Amino acid sequence: MEERAISCDRVCNRADWPRICRFELVVEKRTFRPDSTKATSNVSLAGRWKSSESPVITHYYTVNGRYVGPTLTVCENDFLVVDVENRIPGESIALHWTGQSQRRTPFMDGVPMITQCPIASFTRFQYRFQADKAGTHLYHGFTGTERTQGLLGAFVVRSAHEQRLAPGLRLFTAETVWLVTELNGMLAVNGERSWRQAYSPNGTESESNLRIRLVYAVSHCQHWLELEDHDLQVLTLDGNGLEQGSMPPVSRILLHDGVRMDLTFIRRAPVDVDSIKRDYEIRFTALDRDNCERAIFHLHYDFLRHGHWEHHPHTASVDGAESIKYNLIASPVLHPPSKALDLVGNACGGMVLCPQDLPGARDHFPKDLASYDTQLEFTISTRVLDGAGPFGEPTLETVHSVNGFTFAFPSVLMLREPANDELRAHTCGGHRRTLPRSCHPLTVRCECVHVEHIEAGHRVEMVLINADVADDYVYHLHGQGAFVVGMATGHRTSPERVVRHLTAPLQRDTIVVRRDSIVVVRFVAKNAGLWLLRDIGSPAWSRGLDVVLNVGTHQPNFDIPSNFPSCRHFTLKSRNTH
Repeated sequence: MEERAISCDRVCNRADWPRICRFELVVEKRTFRPDSTKATSNVSLAGRWKSSESPVITHYYTVNGRYVGPTLTVCENDFLVVDVENRIPGESIALHWTGQSQRRTPFMDGVPMITQCPIASFTRFQYRFQADKAGTHLYHGFTGTERTQGLLGAFVVRSAHEQRLAPGLRLFTAETVWLVTELNGMLAVNGERSWRQAYSPNGTESESNLRIRLVYAVSHCQHWLELEDHDLQVLTLDGNGLEQGSMPPVSRILLHDGVRMDLTFIRRAPVDVDSIKRDYEIRFTALDRDNCERAIFHLHYDFLRHGHWEHHPHTASVDGAESIKYNLIASPVLHPPSKALDLVGNACGGMVLCPQDLPGARDHFPKDLASYDTQLEFTISTRVLDGAGPFGEPTLETVHSVNGFTFAFPSVLMLREPANDELRAHTCGGHRRTLPRSCHPLTVRCECVHVEHIEAGHRVEMVLINADVADDYVYHLHGQGAFVVGMATGHRTSPERVVRHLTAPLQRDTIVVRRDSIVVVRFVAKNAGLWLLRDIGSPAWSRGLDVVLNVGTHQPNFDIPSNFPSCRHFTLKSRNTH
C-alpha cells in the first residue's frame, strides 16, 4: 500500500493519534564574496556595510537550496522520518536535534563517532525518532561553524497539553519564528537581511496575541534585543515554561548563543493618540560594539484590511484611522520602569535580572533532587603553549581542557562498540585509574575520549567551574534538561560554598558558564546511552572541552538497528608469502 504524505503542521489535539512526519533535507555548501553582495542587496546594518581592504571569501551552507533551512513543525509524540542528504564535496556532517530526549533512540542524537558515523559526501542518512519534548527547538549541523553559517533550522514541537501546564499560553492565537543568525558580520532573521514582522492587533488589548519563537545562533557576539515602545515578556526558555505570573515584562534581553525562548510583547502606554505608529524598530544592539554590528528590523502593525481601515464593533462611532488609534490606546498597561534581562549573567542586581532571578515552574522540579547520588565536577581551563609555524616561526597555541583532559573523538563508533580495545586504550575520565598512552607525562597535552559514567536513574549534581578568567563558555547538555540550582562568581576552589536554590530552579539544556564562575545543575539520568556535554562554541568538531556522559544500565533499553552504519579504521592485512 502506497503511503500518503500527511501534513504535521496542525493544531494538536489530545484525541489524535501521533502522525509519521516525513521530511527531506538536502545540504550544500556555497561561496560568495562579500563585495559582490553589495550589488545584489540594498540592506545594511546600521546603514553601512563592513568594509575590507582585500576581498574575503565567505562560505555558507544551504538546506534545500536556502540559507537557513525550513522550519519543521510537528506535534508532541509525532514520529519523525528525516532524510538528510549531504551534497558537500569532501566534508562529512551530522545533525543534532535540540531538546529531544532520544529515549530508546540515542543513536539518532547526531554526534559523529559517538552516536552515529558522520554522513559522508554524497550519501544519505535517515533520522527516525519520536518528538517527546514540546517547545521551540533547533536542528543544526554538529560543528559550530555549520550551526552558525546556515546549516540549521527551527524545530517546533507543539503540544495539546501545554495550555494545561501553562494556562497563559492559551491567549496566543498566532505564532511566528525568529531564527537569528550572523554571516559576514551582519545579522539576519530567518535568513533575510530585510526581514519584517507583520502583526495584526487583537482589539483593545495592549498585550500581543503573537507568540514569538526565538532562536539565537550567533557564536561570537551577544546582542541586546529591544522592541521600540514595547516591553518583552518571556514565556519559556529552552522549551521549559516559567512560573506563571512571576516573570515581569522587561525592556530588553541580552541573548547568548544557543538560547531558545518563547516571548511576546506588551505595548507601553502611549503619551497621546498621535504617538501610535505603524512601524516599530526591532533592535539588536551588540554588547561588544567594537567587533560586532548593530542590526535593526521592523515590526509592522497591519491595520489595513481589504483596502480600507479596519473597524471594530465597539468603536463603530469612531471613523477611519481614529478608530484604529482608539483601539490601540484603550486600556493601556501601565508598568513601573522596566528592568533588563541578562541571560548571560554579566551584571546582576538593581535594574538587571539574571537567570538565577527567573523561577522555573514549581511543579517541574522533582522533590527528590533535593539530594543527589552522583556528583561530577568539571574544571574548564586553558593554557598557552609555545610552538613553531610551518617555516619555524614562533607561534602560540591555546590548549583547552576539562579536568586536564583535552577531548578527542574515538576512532570507532562508540555507541556500537563500547568495549572495543582501541577505544578503551584512548579513554580517560574519573572512572579510569590509568591514563591512556596519549597522556604520557612527557606529552604537552592529554588528548583522549573523556568519559564519565553514571548509573541510570541516579540523581546527578554537576558542577561546572570555569577557571578561564578571559572567556565565557556555552554548554549544551544532550539527552536531558537540567535544573540550574546555583551560580556564583569566584569560589573556584570551594564550589561547596555556592548556595543551592531548590525551591523552583530554572530548567535549561543550554547553559552559560561565565569566566571565573561556577554553575551547579542537577538532573535525573533517566536515559541509557552516550550523551554529550557539548561546548557549542567550538568552530570544529571539538576544541577539547566536551565530555561524554555514559548513562549505563545492565540491560540497555534501546536496540541499535542491525544495518546501522559502522565506522572504524580500515587496514589491509598482509598475506604471508612462502
